[in-house]
Amino acid sequence: MTASPNPSTHPRPARRWLPCVAAIALLAAPLPPLWAQAAPQLAQAGDTMDPPGTIARLSQIEGAVSFAPGDTGNVSDTGAAASAWAPAQLNRPLTAGDRLWTAERSRTELHIGSTAVRLNAQTSLDFQSLDDNTTQLRLAQGTVRLRVRQLFPGQRLEINTPNLAFVISQPGDYRIDTDPAADTTRVVAQSGAGVIYGDSGTPINLGNQQQASFSGTSLTPAAPGAAALDSFDSFDSWAMARDAREDQSVSARYVPRETVGYQQLDNYGDWQQDPGYGPVWMPRAVPANWAPYRAGHWSWVAPWGWTWVDDAPWGFAPFHYGRWAQIGPRWAWVPGRLAPRPVYAPALVAFVGGSNGGVNWNISLGSGAAPRPAVGWFPLAPGEAFRPAYRVSPRYVTRVNNNIVVNNTVNVTNLTNVTNVYRYQRQPAAVTAVSTSDFARGRAVRDALQPVTATDLSRAQVVNAAAERTALPQRPQMRERPPAAVAAALPPAAVSARPVVDSLAAQRQDRQERQDRADRPDRDNRSEARREDRRDRPQQAQAAAPANAAPAVQAVPAAPDRRAEEQGRRAAQRTQEQQVQQAQQAREAAQTQARAQQQQEAQRVQRDQERQQRQQQDTARLQAQQAQQAQKEQREQRERLAAQQAQAQAQAQSKSQAEQRDKQQQQQREEARQQQRAQQAQQAQQAQQSQERNQQRQAHEQAQRQQQEERRQRAQAQSPEERQSSRKAEAAAAREARNDSPAPPNRQQ
Repeated sequence: MTASPNPSTHPRPARRWLPCVAAIALLAAPLPPLWAQAAPQLAQAGDTMDPPGTIARLSQIEGAVSFAPGDTGNVSDTGAAASAWAPAQLNRPLTAGDRLWTAERSRTELHIGSTAVRLNAQTSLDFQSLDDNTTQLRLAQGTVRLRVRQLFPGQRLEINTPNLAFVISQPGDYRIDTDPAADTTRVVAQSGAGVIYGDSGTPINLGNQQQASFSGTSLTPAAPGAAALDSFDSFDSWAMARDAREDQSVSARYVPRETVGYQQLDNYGDWQQDPGYGPVWMPRAVPANWAPYRAGHWSWVAPWGWTWVDDAPWGFAPFHYGRWAQIGPRWAWVPGRLAPRPVYAPALVAFVGGSNGGVNWNISLGSGAAPRPAVGWFPLAPGEAFRPAYRVSPRYVTRVNNNIVVNNTVNVTNLTNVTNVYRYQRQPAAVTAVSTSDFARGRAVRDALQPVTATDLSRAQVVNAAAERTALPQRPQMRERPPAAVAAALPPAAVSARPVVDSLAAQRQDRQERQDRADRPDRDNRSEARREDRRDRPQQAQAAAPANAAPAVQAVPAAPDRRAEEQGRRAAQRTQEQQVQQAQQAREAAQTQARAQQQQEAQRVQRDQERQQRQQQDTARLQAQQAQQAQKEQREQRERLAAQQAQAQAQAQSKSQAEQRDKQQQQQREEARQQQRAQQAQQAQQAQQSQERNQQRQAHEQAQRQQQEERRQRAQAQSPEERQSSRKAEAAAAREARNDSPAPPNRQQ
């Protein structure tokens, strides 16, 4: 397998974009009140640290995969550690501190930029560090495969295991197997190269088509096992099939491969070329009255804060990169001219609230209900700048808005009147609103959504969250947060506590030790000076005191006093009894607290089960809606096919009938011609017969005339008696002739 070419080499339509210089000029230009209030914070770039522009995201889940957010920490209490784990979600961003666990017969896939990381069953993977320059993963147990498409200058990709640390130095395909029972780690470079580090010893270079196995933490060679370099199991086949599908992605022609979540766009939408925005992506099937950022929930993810988590399987890239535009009746995602490494944003929206700029905008939620504080939001259109609600520098604002489209309908530099800047600010179909409590609790928007009217939007103003930190709802305390769903599988307790080899930590420790050695002489000299000073102080004080001055406190030898000893013994006994009593009270308080915690844990488990049931119901409802939509599309497709088939059959039947009519008409014409020819032949035959009869009659009449002439001549020559006898004979012959001759036939008309 070979690495794909640089995504920046993909051809892109020629568009007019807002360059970085224009974005910087936008921040430096005269700003409206919204930006003017945020300017002091943006000016403190030296006091802030920009959040990373790189993020990870689960793109495929097969089986039971559990997730623990980084803000819960590595708790030592077993119950608290179990409560930190929840079922993994596809579109929940992953960052430093987050942990993953795949149960038996389970797999999962995640993407960090263009790098694909795939976990086999019973694998523990933690994000030790994840930013624009460093990706450090902790593999305490199991098997991972990595497909590294590109490494940018200065970028470091490291996998830490209990036996070694592997730093990838070239794009390629890698597999790492960690077996805690055998205390071994196997590294395979099917393509690419890297460096293997241990706690001690010289690092080992691993080249293309090489593998190595080590035990312990000092790079002690171990048996490679029965698996050969070119042998593949079902996990390898699955990973390679995923790579092949990703290589053929259509969406990679329109966005860089560093855009997290682009792989799912191919199966759920289509790309089109718009004359105003260039390439746009439209989802094929969405619920009724759908708008961007309406099917999902809000979740607090540090360091960005409130982050949108969408329910759709394709709902990551379109909600964290680019902009949304309404083209006709449909919504379209406009990626714009993304940089080779796009900057992740938690949600590209603008919030609306009350007249003071905060979220005190009241609307009536439900029929007949009293108005309650609400928060609303709408998607940013092409050409509208994203204003982060978290502390950032001007450079970050320039980078995150690098893909703003400049067209003829949007002017991002004219921000004098804030109410006229945003395209969808006054459109009820584009604005989504929920109560403040539902927003902070992370409730599903589809369950808490309430329609807003144009009147509500006319008095709602854009929230300046960048300048006023309390403008948006604050993250609730741990006890106020809704319980998370119970994870189907938990990692073994030893997995979280298992130490790993960290090359970066070793480098930091070496630097610290060198610094300590360099600073040790100064510290030793200062410590010795302080000790000498303390030794000299009593002598100096004694020398400075008057010779006849008495000491402030004199030591007087104490005589034995049994009463004082008894009082001390009794006081010690009372103190001991008080300590025992306090210990008893502490044990009782601990038991009471433990019982209360058990009750709270039982209540929490019950709430978790109820929440999980609700989530399962929501998932089932969403799946049912998707199934209904799919059935509707299939039914419509079947109806279209049936109509096309019926039309084709009707056309074929009509054509057959026409051909049959033509054939019958041709046969009728042929029969008519044959009848006509037969009549003509019969008429000719009858005419010939009539002519022959006429000729016979004429010949017969001529013969009679000749006979009559001959008889007349003989009669003249005969005597009267002979003439009379001849006349009688002729008369008799004439009668016989008349009797023998046939009657002439009748002529046909």
